[in-house]
Amino acid sequence: MLKNKKILLFVPGGEGIYGFEIKKKIQSQGAYVNVYNERPSTTVLGKIFTRVSKNISDIPFNYYINKVIAENIEIQYDYVLVIRAEAFHPSSVKALRKAFPLAKFILYLWDSIVNTDTSTIIPYFDKALSYDICDVNENQLLSYRPTFYLDQYKNIADKYYNEFDLFFFGTIHSDRLEVLDKINLQLHKQGLVLYSYMYFPGRIMYYKKYINDKNIRKYSLSKFQLTLLNLDQTINIVLRSKASLDIQHPAQSALTLRPIEMLGSKRKLVTTNQSIKSYDFYNEQNILVIDRNNPVFDKEFFSVPYRPVPVDVYNKYSLQSWLSDVFS
Repeated sequence: MLKNKKILLFVPGGEGIYGFEIKKKIQSQGAYVNVYNERPSTTVLGKIFTRVSKNISDIPFNYYINKVIAENIEIQYDYVLVIRAEAFHPSSVKALRKAFPLAKFILYLWDSIVNTDTSTIIPYFDKALSYDICDVNENQLLSYRPTFYLDQYKNIADKYYNEFDLFFFGTIHSDRLEVLDKINLQLHKQGLVLYSYMYFPGRIMYYKKYINDKNIRKYSLSKFQLTLLNLDQTINIVLRSKASLDIQHPAQSALTLRPIEMLGSKRKLVTTNQSIKSYDFYNEQNILVIDRNNPVFDKEFFSVPYRPVPVDVYNKYSLQSWLSDVFS
């Protein structure tokens, strides 16, 4: 399907974990691909500037887009794939379409519109998909496609070391720390072990949270991490764990990458996201749904073996299947 095709890819983090793996999978099918970050900067101040300036003017971001166009103007792309598109304006997409008139433009939203308002750019794409079924139901131009797991998770699916009952990786936002404290208390009472990696994208965000959230004042900055785990480090923790803890943003109902990655690695999942019960891989033997306000754990959940899902359901959430649906 993608053999000899030329693809321009905009993805969060550029050639970070997901950009690199998506690029590698596309290249394995015989395609040529160039990867760019979907926003000009990944620094804390850069992210703040992107979000503020988007509501004021398209000039700063279009300066970045014009640089990308200048670097690629001699390439006749078959596809332009934009993932998330947090900073994109309609004028940004128009500029890209003018530069690459023969390309099919595809948008994939892996953030909810309530968090990242991309509604104004959707009409400028030939195809638009979202991981959020609520957004799809409210916008007839969107098609539904959940996220995916990387091959690295599949590669450890039958390997277990069980050092930790539960692990948590995540950015500290909204009420997440408060929920974590409640969960930690319950786990301790039952003798269960949690590995926790609590992340802030920089000291500025920590101090901002410190000022606005009394719950965080119990902890010093040293309690938190300021760098993200790389893929190998993440896989190493998953390999040593029975289950993952997922605490979604209270304004979000769509599934993040973490539940899908646990499906790929055949690990159990503890989540506050009630909507997971509507997914085709949901099985109460594998997935424990808890109340974020009053988390209750059944210790037996961690001792009952994982029950594999049907092969067709399992494969549906792979990166390869995701690419097939995106480019179909």
